[in-house]
Amino acid sequence: MGYGKQLHIFPRDLLARIAYYVVVDEDGGAGHPACLVPFYLSCRTIYQAISFANNPQLYKELFLATFDFKAMLRRFSWMALHLTKKKSKVFHLFDDPRTWAADYRGRWETSRRLRHVARYGRINVEGSESEVWLMGLDGKNMPFLFKHCKFRQAFTIYYREVLLQESLLPGYPTDSGEKALAAWCSLYAGIDMIGEDTPEEVDEKIFLFRPYVFACAKYDVTYASWRISRLPLCDPDCKDHSVDPAIRSKAMVYRRFGYLWRRVPPHFILAVYILFLRLLERQPDRVGLRTGGTTFSRTPFEANMPGIFSSYKIIHSYQHDQEWQRNTACQDPHTGQGLPVTAYRGSIQGFWRGKFLFYDFTLYRQILGGNMRGVYTGMFAEQEVEMELKETLVKVKKDQVGGDGQLLHAGFKDMEDMDEAVKFTAQGYGHRLAQDNEEDEEGWTKEILITGTGRTCWGRARIRGRVRTWDGLINMALAYDSDPSARWLWRGYLHTGGFLIGRWRDCFTPDHMRGYEGAFGMIRAGEAFYPDHFPKHMENTLGVDHASLQVAQPIPSDISSYPSQPTNGSDNVIQSQQ
Repeated sequence: MGYGKQLHIFPRDLLARIAYYVVVDEDGGAGHPACLVPFYLSCRTIYQAISFANNPQLYKELFLATFDFKAMLRRFSWMALHLTKKKSKVFHLFDDPRTWAADYRGRWETSRRLRHVARYGRINVEGSESEVWLMGLDGKNMPFLFKHCKFRQAFTIYYREVLLQESLLPGYPTDSGEKALAAWCSLYAGIDMIGEDTPEEVDEKIFLFRPYVFACAKYDVTYASWRISRLPLCDPDCKDHSVDPAIRSKAMVYRRFGYLWRRVPPHFILAVYILFLRLLERQPDRVGLRTGGTTFSRTPFEANMPGIFSSYKIIHSYQHDQEWQRNTACQDPHTGQGLPVTAYRGSIQGFWRGKFLFYDFTLYRQILGGNMRGVYTGMFAEQEVEMELKETLVKVKKDQVGGDGQLLHAGFKDMEDMDEAVKFTAQGYGHRLAQDNEEDEEGWTKEILITGTGRTCWGRARIRGRVRTWDGLINMALAYDSDPSARWLWRGYLHTGGFLIGRWRDCFTPDHMRGYEGAFGMIRAGEAFYPDHFPKHMENTLGVDHASLQVAQPIPSDISSYPSQPTNGSDNVIQSQQ
């Protein structure tokens, strides 16, 4: 009798090793576990030796051969260090092979469901699994998604059957965590060009994006209201919270490694801003840009080069760590611990290039007054922007975080000379400078201040800003040399790939009312999505084309006719929020 008929007499460990190499080839490439079925059926002894229930160690090893895992270990260690309560026992999740085995089976089940979506055109899978895989790319997850999950085909179905279909319903479309995961996945998987095969499809896509981009009053883009400087609002053990809908937990529940987890999805609207800016560059003739937009001044060599938002690169897992940490630590403005004070230290300083979008003031006022048609059909303009930013880390008392000036001026007091104001802020704004690794004294903390210069078609702007430590929200006040009284507040978040995405806002409208707002997006020089052919420093650029200023005019200081729009969407008379 040959050895082929006596496998059942082999030791269990050897049978498991044979099963492993049935799935994994000699080069380390892992295939589908369905190839184990004949081995299962060969005899009862072999089945009992390698079955899922009896040998979780085998399936842990198959997981490690099939999927990227370093990011998970790194992020779980971060959670244990930063989010575990003092004196509590740390749960070592990955010590148990059963947790790996459970996730191995769960991922293949998700793969089957995604293939089902691609084949039959019916949506029956959540986006959380794909988003988790794309934030852990180290070489294995991306091929798995496209080969075994038919990810491009499945996303195409989701785009057509969910996103496009909802855009045809009356009223404004909804914002959801599921959409957020789909949008960010399309960007980081490099498939955001889906739905652009014909001019008609491009028009549909523009129609879909418009309300998310231009109806700023309808959609939130922050983890907690931008009007709150100090977070969290409550002690960690507090149970009795405000019922204010603007201050609520936005966490989603998902299953990983046999357990339920909670995490806030990255913002859908901010992803749409990036996708729309990329679409503008791919389809400039069909977007409906109003004349008067500006461009970067370019040399003849740069004239036909791709735009600032044209690049795509695979982002490795370590570059997603900060985003993952924020989505984990900033779930609830009331009790969420938030990020370490210096989480974004070094991520802001440098040269930035990008664009901002807007309707003219009259049309935007009509939209706030209920003109929904204007959102879908109004002409808009884009403007180029360049910024050179510098960080200053200072020591502040905890009750002084956020500054002592107006909220619309990023917490800074006015000074007659803006050059002196920027210099004073860069020197610490009266606070003592701090070192990154310096321990805080009782009652003290650190804060990142921002200074710099910007350029748009309106000319040069002086910039002062700060970072809200809890979630990394960046607030920058811009004052133009051409009209120092014209102030603008830019607020946004850093995102993987070098993006700074958010909204600009006028400073004439009180902060508790809906202001004149629009989207902006920038990319820092040297980051993954920054095109190599663009300048890396402000002094190396030719600036912004000032040829046409007819659209890009500051709003008038007399805003008595501006509609009163409460931040809570009520039609009642505006009441200042305390």
